[in-house]
Amino acid sequence: MTKTHRLYPSAHIAELFFPLTRDENAVAQVVRRIADGGYYRGFETGIIHQPPVAETIRAIAGQHGLNVTQWLTFELLKDRLNLSSLDTALREKSIKRACELVHLAAACGTSKLSLVSGDDPGDERREEAKKGFAEALVRVGETARQYPDMLVQVEPLDRFAHKRQLIGPTGETVEWMMRLRPDCPRLYLAWDSAHVALNQEDLADSLKLAAPIMSQMHLANAILDPQAQGYGDYHMKFGEPGFLTAGVAARIIRTALALPLSPELKAISIAVEMRTGEGDDLWDNERQCRAFLQRALAAAENPG
Repeated sequence: MTKTHRLYPSAHIAELFFPLTRDENAVAQVVRRIADGGYYRGFETGIIHQPPVAETIRAIAGQHGLNVTQWLTFELLKDRLNLSSLDTALREKSIKRACELVHLAAACGTSKLSLVSGDDPGDERREEAKKGFAEALVRVGETARQYPDMLVQVEPLDRFAHKRQLIGPTGETVEWMMRLRPDCPRLYLAWDSAHVALNQEDLADSLKLAAPIMSQMHLANAILDPQAQGYGDYHMKFGEPGFLTAGVAARIIRTALALPLSPELKAISIAVEMRTGEGDDLWDNERQCRAFLQRALAAAENPG
C-alpha cells in the first residue's frame, strides 16, 4: 500500500457544483455520476432535506463504499444563525437547529459533520465567544454520538484577512480543541490551505500542529496580497495569481504524509475546493480539479 492511501480523494460537490446546491435531486444525480466514475472515495455536500433524496444518496454511498461529509455552514448562514454568538438567545436557537440538522445528516449516512464558528468579536470578548462555541460543540457532539460512525469536524477560517472568524490560527485552535475533547471526544479539525495562508501561517508548521486531530484537508487557493484585487478566500481556481500551484499542493500532501496522523482514523479525506458559478461547465471544472489532485498526489508520492 502506498503512503497516499492514508489520504483518500474526495469531491467537494457543494463547491464544484455550487449552482445546483438548491436542487437536491440534481445533487443526487451528481453523487451517482461521481460514484460511477470510480476515482473518489468520498464526497461533500450541504444538508439534504428530502428523505427520498437522502435515502438515494445513502444507498449510492453504501453501494460504492464512499465516505459522506456534510456541511452545516450553508444551512446556518441561510437562517442567520451563529453557534458562537454572544447573544445567548441566538446561540441557543443556533444550537437547537444544528442538533436537528445532525439527524438529517445521519439520514444520508454522513460520517463527518462539518461546521465553522461565527465572527470574531475581538480581543476583549474572544474567550467569552469561544466558551459559548465550546458549549455548542459539546451539545452537537452529544447528538452526533447517537450515530457511532459520525464525527464532528470544525474548520478554522482566517481571522484577520477576509472571513474574520472566531476560530482561526492553528496553534490556538488545536490547544483549545484538545481541552474540549474530554467533553466532545469525536471532535476533529478540517484543515484548509487558503485560511492557513491568509492567517499568515507557514503551511508545514500548521499541518504539524493539526495532524493529531486532523480529519480532512482542503486544497484551497487564495490571493495573499492585501493590495491585490481578489484578496481573500473566494474559493478561486488553483494556480496563479493565487499561491496554490501544483508544486505547493504536492508539498502540502508530502508534508501531511510524513506526519503521524490521527491514530483513530484509518485515512483522511483530501479535496480541491473551487467554487463554480452560473454558466460554468461544471463537469469540466470537476475534471480539472480531479486532474490537479491526481497530479499533486502523484508528485507527493514520487518527488523529483
